[in-house]
Amino acid sequence: MSRRLSLLCLLLSLVAATATAWAGEFDCAKPPYGKPLADVNDHDYFVKFMEKDGVTYYNYTGPCRLGVHERLAPVIVYGVVDGKLYGRIMRTEHDNIDIIKQVTTKLAGTPETETEGDWLVMSWDFPEKKMKMKLKYNNATKATKSAVYYEPLRPKNTEPEDSLNR
Repeated sequence: MSRRLSLLCLLLSLVAATATAWAGEFDCAKPPYGKPLADVNDHDYFVKFMEKDGVTYYNYTGPCRLGVHERLAPVIVYGVVDGKLYGRIMRTEHDNIDIIKQVTTKLAGTPETETEGDWLVMSWDFPEKKMKMKLKYNNATKATKSAVYYEPLRPKNTEPEDSLNR
């Protein structure tokens, strides 16, 4: 009887440990903005590469698949402020504005738009989540710069989508 009980306890411990590991997994499609990076970096997949204007930037080297990966090779970086996940910054080359408009409108609704020189600027505000999203498309080069970020952690006087410009 005690052998069965020991085996049952061991099995329950393994199930609990596995569930805890899964709970801490990072989902790059739905980052937990505003949460401590330490809570989602169980496997040390976040690799720090730069600090600038109060933001620490990380490459995520773990498994990640976004819709954009099916058509382009994006550069994706995560920003952390005060130890908390602040935003995701993405850059692409040779993008298609029609696809961008179709996908972003489907996922986020109709954006506010304006033009800044060669750049078409689209922005979305999600006040209920304290989130903002901004995408800039260069009509001449077909490059994009975009950011999704948690507004309460945004450093003053910064444009997250431009933060990787050196």
